[in-house]
Amino acid sequence: MGNLITRLAALKAAKCATVVAMATLAAGLTTPLSSAANERSWHEGCRGYWYSTVGHGYCQNATGWPSYGYFTDYDCNVEADAQHHDYLSRGYVGKYDTYECVFKINKTKVHQ
Repeated sequence: MGNLITRLAALKAAKCATVVAMATLAAGLTTPLSSAANERSWHEGCRGYWYSTVGHGYCQNATGWPSYGYFTDYDCNVEADAQHHDYLSRGYVGKYDTYECVFKINKTKVHQ
């Protein structure tokens, strides 16, 4: 009788380990790969950055005279794209305007 209980316990443990391993594999396959990219050139001191699903604008020295207004285009995959307009002060340095796509972002572009 003790031998039967030991076998059943081992069988349940093996099934549980299999289910956990399969769930971990499924989660790993459905999680998007992390990636980071940016525009090659700066536009009036600013450029776009994007990751798996999120994009933002970044300036190292905003020089968009005379208005210092910047459009940031977010190119989303399988959903409507977005465009935001921001006014930045002369010489602004830092991150501004963030947008998140539901599935994936293809690129972020900054222009005037």
